[in-house]
Amino acid sequence: MLALFIPPPGPADFDRILANSKLEGAIVSAIVTDLDGKTIFEHNSALHVTPASNEKLLSNSFALWELGPDYRPKTSFWKLPTRVVIDSPGDPLMTYDQLSKARAELKLDRHLPVYVHQAYAPEIPGSWEFDDLPNKFSAPVTALTFDRGSFAAWTRKGKAVLLPEPFGVRTDFVPGPGTPAVEYDPFAKLVKVTGTLPKTDQVLDTLALPRSDEAAASIFGCRFEPTDDLPQPPPDLVLTGGSTLAMVAACLPPSDNNIAENLLLMGARREGDLGRNPYAVARKRLKDFLVHVVGVNPDDVHPFDGSGLSRHDYVTTRAIAKLLCWANKQPTGAAWRSAFAHPGTGTLSNRLKGITFQAKTGSLDMVAALSGYLTTSSGKTVVVSIIFNQYGCSAGEARGVADDFVKAIAAG
Repeated sequence: MLALFIPPPGPADFDRILANSKLEGAIVSAIVTDLDGKTIFEHNSALHVTPASNEKLLSNSFALWELGPDYRPKTSFWKLPTRVVIDSPGDPLMTYDQLSKARAELKLDRHLPVYVHQAYAPEIPGSWEFDDLPNKFSAPVTALTFDRGSFAAWTRKGKAVLLPEPFGVRTDFVPGPGTPAVEYDPFAKLVKVTGTLPKTDQVLDTLALPRSDEAAASIFGCRFEPTDDLPQPPPDLVLTGGSTLAMVAACLPPSDNNIAENLLLMGARREGDLGRNPYAVARKRLKDFLVHVVGVNPDDVHPFDGSGLSRHDYVTTRAIAKLLCWANKQPTGAAWRSAFAHPGTGTLSNRLKGITFQAKTGSLDMVAALSGYLTTSSGKTVVVSIIFNQYGCSAGEARGVADDFVKAIAAG
């Protein structure tokens, strides 16, 4: 008995998946290329689309190029008779525990003013949405920071507390029926907790610090003062951060916005001072890298931040594919790819089981993106980038169509 031959999926199948009625009226852009950049399939790949967290592919590759894979930031501390001085080039992997241990090593009692020199401190990119600002994922961007610019509201022994410290933020608990809810105003520095607190210790919410740099400085002393002057003697203590590759690996799988913004600014700072408007300078340097180093069409990219939270960002899927092909050919190509999420990890923990795919997801309201390196059933590795904007279905349904597209490519 002859076996029935079923041809692998082809362009007509891919188009049919993208024509899913759930995406009716949506902006749909996709491209598949080989690792040399030759187009295998494309659908509206020249459209300008909002990338959401696929923007992190731009900022992370830029930082890796500018800083090098083994660069490790060094935060310096001086203990002087009348003040503490900190010099921060940016270290988004710094933790509260590291800074607390540094304070103990310097034998500080937190009574001295703290003078801080930072490579950048723009805080909030101008295009981020106001209602995002209380959340950890939109923490202020400063060179001196810890715990990704965040702290947490906890219930401890039946009380609402802020950990690891309140950092000048007040807590107002209003008891009542129902599960606890947290409202946070970072400008008023007030956390309001309502409901019935559980008897067990647990996190209620993770929140953005009002000012990451001021909070970090408060671990060492009583008052934050910006400065451009550093002491002449060698520092009393230096904290060396993780490598650029470690930052990329900490950023991409969970899609960490704060690390991405720091990587953008750290990479841009490598070319010189960022001046009074760090983001304007960083955007230009990032675009110059994409156009003149990677070879992306200048009309295909408009970076506005490093994380993709901004709706002023736009890219084309063909630009993302070109960047992924370029990055794969660099000496850091293997390490770059290994830093991506894959099915079962990070933002792909519940998606595309059984598919060999090193990828970056992206999600905003009415935005779904998925780009990366896909190994097909024949053992060939291809580059895939797919972005949907302005869909009317649920986010889960949009991601399902993207996953169906990837599965069809993988079967080819």
